[in-house]
Amino acid sequence: MEYRTIPCEEDDEELIEEKLDAIDRSILPSKEDGEEELVFKIADDKGNIIAGCVLEIDCWRNAELDILWVDEIHRRNGLGSALIRKAEKTAREYGCRMMVLGTFDFQARPLYEKHGFSLCGTIKNWPRGHENYTLVKRLDQPLKEYYPSTDCSAGFRIEPGTVEDGNYICKGLGDYNTSQAARAHKYISLDQKIVDEDGNMIAAVIAGVGTWNDLEIDMIWVDEPYRNKGIGSRLLAEVEKEGKENGAYFSAINVFDWEASLFKKHGYSACVTIEDFPGEGHRTYELEKRFSE
Repeated sequence: MEYRTIPCEEDDEELIEEKLDAIDRSILPSKEDGEEELVFKIADDKGNIIAGCVLEIDCWRNAELDILWVDEIHRRNGLGSALIRKAEKTAREYGCRMMVLGTFDFQARPLYEKHGFSLCGTIKNWPRGHENYTLVKRLDQPLKEYYPSTDCSAGFRIEPGTVEDGNYICKGLGDYNTSQAARAHKYISLDQKIVDEDGNMIAAVIAGVGTWNDLEIDMIWVDEPYRNKGIGSRLLAEVEKEGKENGAYFSAINVFDWEASLFKKHGYSACVTIEDFPGEGHRTYELEKRFSE
């Protein structure tokens, strides 16, 4: 049978995500049907957002502190700590047992560690000359809350935010990150799919070269009748080749333990390991493969 590799179409990513979610939930049944994204903001007396965070809660009731940002003139006044405490309190109210987050060496790792987060892995030299850390905290264990010595947060109120507020907070953090490590280019999408002779999608990869020249593989999916035929390996090899041609010096993907074998077979190794995540007895990995430095 003849297969063709072509670019993905607009709705393909959502369809692939649904199919992979169904596989994940068949292996580890979810506690809830959907996921939650919560935005919290702090505004000044004129209504301008000066700090905020984005908290994501998955279907297994794990929390990720995805974004935390404080405007430069308001840093070191306890606003970041107040937002972390708010995010943790909210995650516990949702029944979350763990919270994870990522941070760079030019961001707030020491602050998170003061709040009880522990390092569980490092991506070295990303962006170039820097390091990225993954930290985790158990929320099902009582820990004393941290309050910084300089704490002006009592003069401000943390409020729920909108999607637009979340975008503003994300942009604030993104601008700060760019000031610390210049971006090489805009994101380069490499999404592609394999179709049969009738044009039906039988496999796909969602990936791209990030702004700091990393090949970001979000998802690889192969329809069940076509598994164990080398199709996933073919997709991975093709997207790695295109990634290198577009300047990527390493590849990375976040996977659960039941998804890792394909990548490990092709030279990927774990730089981050989160135990008992997304559920007891399982692991989540950040896998990487270096092309060059």
